[in-house]
Amino acid sequence: MKLMNRLLGLVAALFMGCGVASSQTDEVVKELNRRGFWFPYVMWLQSDDKMNGYINNLGDNSVEKLKSTLEALNDDHERAQALLKARDEIGGKKKGKKQDERLAKHFKDLDAAKRAFEAAEQAEVRYKRLTSIIRHEIDSRQPVVMPAGKLQYFSYSVSNGFSGYSEEITLDGRKGKHELKVEVQRRRWSGPEDEEEKAIVPKEVGDSVFQRVRDMVEQGKLYETGHYYMPDIEIMDASNWSLDIKFEQGTINSHGYAEGPDHHEALNAITKYLTELFNGEKEKE
Repeated sequence: MKLMNRLLGLVAALFMGCGVASSQTDEVVKELNRRGFWFPYVMWLQSDDKMNGYINNLGDNSVEKLKSTLEALNDDHERAQALLKARDEIGGKKKGKKQDERLAKHFKDLDAAKRAFEAAEQAEVRYKRLTSIIRHEIDSRQPVVMPAGKLQYFSYSVSNGFSGYSEEITLDGRKGKHELKVEVQRRRWSGPEDEEEKAIVPKEVGDSVFQRVRDMVEQGKLYETGHYYMPDIEIMDASNWSLDIKFEQGTINSHGYAEGPDHHEALNAITKYLTELFNGEKEKE
């Protein structure tokens, strides 16, 4: 029985080398024939320039963002592995005319398929480098602590040039001020010009508002945010945002494009609270 199983295994391996595809490989072949190309979804795997740019700004990412990027890289790694496995399963690992003949029986455009294999191989090289560097960065990070002292300043702004929308929320306690201002602008890019924007008059608020926002920052761990956020996958025409929080002893600065910060629930709660307070939906504190 053992000898029979070994013989069956050898026969199966022989057929695999002759271009008989497994069900998983068959799906990979169908997808590549349908699309006509392959590339990694994660931008940092698409070229050495993008990878090096990401590495140079690695310190701007929070630990949670680095972990999220690792997951995205692993997904592309699995895609690349499936494609390269399909190539080896159909054509064998030895390159040359014989392999091309076998591959041509499955792929409509052999040149396009070979370009896809090369892209997957390059992505795998970048994947190994990036994952090693990211894991080392995560392991070497020191815990982030909440800045000490009273809250002096909070500012959050978001804008989208494509839609002509911008919003800025400012709570300013510097130089003896206790001002809250919420400014929303909507611009039309076609048709009649907008009416002149009305000046926004700040509202006077008490110390309790500053203390409450400080508590929300600390309880929501908003101090753990990284310096910059953007998706690992390229997105066009999204919103930009910026966050600036100052305390007596320390600051929190962050900004991003198309992706919000860690602990965004805490940030949303703060902006909701301040907006409602400014609009008179909450009692003045």
